[in-house]
Amino acid sequence: MIALSLPLDLYMNMEKTGKIIRIGNSHGVIIPASLLKQLSWTAEDEIQLIMYDGSITLKKLEPYTGPYTGFFADMPRPEQGEPDPWGDKSTDEIVEELRSGRYDRSKNLDW
Repeated sequence: MIALSLPLDLYMNMEKTGKIIRIGNSHGVIIPASLLKQLSWTAEDEIQLIMYDGSITLKKLEPYTGPYTGFFADMPRPEQGEPDPWGDKSTDEIVEELRSGRYDRSKNLDW
């Protein structure tokens, strides 16, 4: 299973060996700097560990960059000066309003 989207010849040249080391009550593996450089990974990157069929795959988690990425990239964005449909409320204010039941239930919603 190849979990990296790198050219096959680059992937085939990346085979390295290492040892499992003790880190406190846990264990870890040192990733060679050459691999980190090829993958553009840094010490601050978050990774996901996926265990499948007796192997572990590491995958870099991409940081959240905003609401208009991935599946949402084609969504229409509000025009400049267009009123905010949420009434300029923050996400925390909207969540609090929904959880507390303070939203207006008397509105006739046309679904």
